[in-house]
This record gives sequence, structure tokens and C-alpha cells, in this order.
Amino acid sequence: MRIFTFLFLVFSITVFSQKNRNQLDVVSNIEAKVIAMKPIGNNSLAKNLMPFYGFGFGGNLMTPINFGIGLDYSQLFSNVHYDQKNLYGNLGSPRITQIDAFLTHRENISEDFMVEEMAGFSFYRYSSLYIDEKNRSLKDQAMGFNLGGKAIYTLDGPQQVFVAGKINFYYGNTYNENPEIKKYYSNSTFLSLSLGYRYNF
Repeated sequence: MRIFTFLFLVFSITVFSQKNRNQLDVVSNIEAKVIAMKPIGNNSLAKNLMPFYGFGFGGNLMTPINFGIGLDYSQLFSNVHYDQKNLYGNLGSPRITQIDAFLTHRENISEDFMVEEMAGFSFYRYSSLYIDEKNRSLKDQAMGFNLGGKAIYTLDGPQQVFVAGKINFYYGNTYNENPEIKKYYSNSTFLSLSLGYRYNF
């Protein structure tokens, strides 16, 4: 996480210093979005949990050559399938805090429409409450990477709306001597769809 933040700050300082020297038209923006995310595959999160829903915020810096860097922060909430609660360890109210740092590339299709491709790294903090002990929770941290794309439409001036699709890979830290069991409870893949609003400045 500290590495992502450091790289983002270094890139920001470098870009803005170049802008001051060369008058480059660097574009920055902030975003807000709603998200639906589904774990898939043969793993505990996919088999035992319902889809996640939540919200997120983000920001991007884009250079005149249409390459940039971005950072997203999301909060996502789910529930355990009713018939899987005992199998899932008597846990409920799963929650994921997700931070994505990525490189992005923009393609201008027309004056009002553009697409962006994204690839980067992800940090996850997972928590789930014990059903019988509401003050206790199971917590885990994971790393991974992400790939995605975004279709953007310009409304008026600096305002834009977008739809984005992303695939995230999740690699957790559950310990088990059996590698198959460890993989089942540690790893997952997430497919997500988001709708959002962007403001450029």
C-alpha cells in the first residue's frame, strides 16, 4: 500500500514539474461510482458469498500522450448464502475494502466519446463478523492485480459519465498444510461492473 502511494506521488510530482517547464496539458480528474462485483471460480468466496455491492472514489492523471496513472478506493458489502453459513465458519456480513493503483491508456473515439484501458495492482482488506459474537470479526489482507476497461461519455465541459468493467485477482493469506485447501480459501477472482461520474479539472 505504501509503495502504491509513493509511486502515485512521484508520478504526480514529475508530471506537474514537466507541465511547469513545458506547458504540457496534463488532465486530472476525480470520480465517484457505484459497483457490483461477483467472485467467480472454485473458491470459498465464490461458492459461499452473494455478489458484492458498494461504492467507490478515484482519481486519475492523464498526460498529452494519452497515458496516465490512477488510484481507486472502494467499499463493497455482501452476505453469506443462507445454506452456506455453517460451511463458511459461522460468519456473516462480509466486507471488502479495495484499493487499485493502475496505469491507464486513453483512446479518443470521437469528440464526446472515449475508452480507457487499465492494468495495475490491488490491495484488499477483508472482514467478516462472527454471527454469535458481534463484537469480533475475522480479518484478512490480500494482494493481487487488476485489468479493465472504461467507456466514457462527455456531458458538458468537464463533466463525464462512464461505465467500467474490471477483473481483479485476489491472493490471500489463509494458512493450511494442504495446498488445495489453502488455495480454495485464499484465492479468488472478481468480475465487476461500475457506473460513475467524473469531473475533470
